[in-house]
Amino acid sequence: MTFISIFAPDMITYTASTPRLWVFNPGHEEALSFPQHQHLTLSKEIRWMRYELAPLLRLLASGEDLIYAPASPKGAPARLLNAEGETLPKDAILPPELLVTIWGVEAHILRELKNSPLLSRTTLHLPKFTEAYLHLSHRRASAELLQYLADELGYPSGILPLWIEAAETKEETQRLLLDAISEVSQRALGSPRELIVKRPYSSSGRGVQPLPLPVQEKHLEALVGSCMRSGSLSLEPYLEVIDNWAIEYTRDESGKVRFFDLSHFDTLPSGRAYRGNTLASPMMLWEGLTRLIGEESLERLIEAHTRWLEERLRSSEYIGYIGVDLFLYREKGQLYLHPCVEINLRTTMGVLAHFAYEQYVPEGKTGIFRLERGRGSATGERVIPLLLTGEDSRFTAFVELDK
Repeated sequence: MTFISIFAPDMITYTASTPRLWVFNPGHEEALSFPQHQHLTLSKEIRWMRYELAPLLRLLASGEDLIYAPASPKGAPARLLNAEGETLPKDAILPPELLVTIWGVEAHILRELKNSPLLSRTTLHLPKFTEAYLHLSHRRASAELLQYLADELGYPSGILPLWIEAAETKEETQRLLLDAISEVSQRALGSPRELIVKRPYSSSGRGVQPLPLPVQEKHLEALVGSCMRSGSLSLEPYLEVIDNWAIEYTRDESGKVRFFDLSHFDTLPSGRAYRGNTLASPMMLWEGLTRLIGEESLERLIEAHTRWLEERLRSSEYIGYIGVDLFLYREKGQLYLHPCVEINLRTTMGVLAHFAYEQYVPEGKTGIFRLERGRGSATGERVIPLLLTGEDSRFTAFVELDK
């Protein structure tokens, strides 16, 4: 793989003459676990995120594209935005057709769009929701890719998650979980103080919880209940995360998966919630990660990711972005790479950060892309707000240029 080929990916192309309808639906992974035919009530936080953060998709929109912003939890009506993030008047003439591009595909958002009065005056071309897509969105798929990387590239099998399927009774499920806790604890070096528990359809820190060791009765009871509600859980060793990265890919109409860019991001102190991204050129990001793990290792990892993703998505009609999260962790004073923490079969904040860099950061400069709760406190001439916020805003996003 040559450096030039890596940084000349084919962008996602559809029908040039058909505008897109961009739809932001965070939390879609958890919606995947909910019965498709039943009405889904999202948490209030997720509904506020959808309402307030929808204008961020102007980073992706262009031309006659539109953005769908759903109703707020307080009853503000759903609205359509233009490619600049401005609300369209109610009597605006819509394009005759719109190619719907959803942040993360799931059945409930497809039904919401089909039934939306806002969109009754246009023809929607909706993505298809397939079993292959559902399978790749399950955290078990991340474990399968990690096993493949351990077999093909020699990554340690000790970091693999152990999946526990719920039994028919609480007593049997508890026994399975206790056996799994013992097995994963023995894999860890020394005397581990905690393990990591993950629910099957969850991402971006949601559905990820620490399990303190030794296990207390109240934690075990909660773990059993969670396993029985979700049908399964994974347990994996706790690793000391030093640095968070992701590799972003695209999948086109031909089924080809191609490298798009690297994403370097940070999390809140809890380590389980996204905070923001480094804004830098693709070359600088590439050099930053290869300094840590070596260029050959990164190229081999990208090749292995793309091979596996192309094979697993062969029966899927998914077209769009795919993110594979990684991190560097410390063990016995040495840094190691975890090559697949999770697979995000959707657009990611790393993709938004890529376009925020292109649109707002001068050539040769760097910055940060931040997503924060509340109105945010960053001010100054180097701060570029990405959202209009008021006194009661629950989220803010901005670009801050480095000095």
